[in-house]
Amino acid sequence: MKNLKQTLIAGGVIGSGLAAFAATGNPFAAIAAASTINFAAQKAAGVSLFDANGVASCTGLIGIKRQCQTLTIGGAKRLYIGLAEDLLTEFLTYELAKTLGKFSGAIPMVAGKKFIEVEAWYDSTKFDTEMKIGAGFTQSMEFKLLGYNDIIVKFAALMYETPVVVIVQGNDDKLYMLGQKYIPLMFEMKGVLPEKGTARKEATFSAKQDGMMVPVFPLDATVTFETEPLVGVEAPEGGA
Repeated sequence: MKNLKQTLIAGGVIGSGLAAFAATGNPFAAIAAASTINFAAQKAAGVSLFDANGVASCTGLIGIKRQCQTLTIGGAKRLYIGLAEDLLTEFLTYELAKTLGKFSGAIPMVAGKKFIEVEAWYDSTKFDTEMKIGAGFTQSMEFKLLGYNDIIVKFAALMYETPVVVIVQGNDDKLYMLGQKYIPLMFEMKGVLPEKGTARKEATFSAKQDGMMVPVFPLDATVTFETEPLVGVEAPEGGA
């Protein structure tokens, strides 16, 4: 209804301007007539041609004060991975990013579906996010598993071309979510066997996605989600 009113107002403005120009041949008279009709019509209809939902207006900005940071703990201590298809809805939206900038409450999951936990090696989990003009946002992350063995091979095979979302818990207990239901992450893996010395065997899992509607998304402390029990698996004889 609002769009219809705006269309009718626009048509009336253009029509009045053309009529005034045809009658007088004076472009200034046409501009004056169009301006008068525009003002009167918008007052009568209670809508504007140029509002936040119209064609000719951008989203309003908000100010931000300078932010200082005290000494904080970097790195991450927990990593949770879920199947993108197990999310009920695309709950992390651009509108939510613009209004609140974080998500609160229960993560909407299909009944019975849960996240798994992955114990990445210390100080190996990291993520980054970017905003690109005309291309939305990018999200990327990386984590490492120590060793290279049957457990890692099985995990890598299960993750191959599997669309997932990830929750990272920092060492400061703050939570962040990467990936979306319809724009998920998919991981690649690189295993390394050192050529000599005491360097460690390790497998690096990395993912990057662009064209996203949101950056890496902060989760409020009130967020809840279910996880599968973390079952301990002994390292193979002789180490990982």
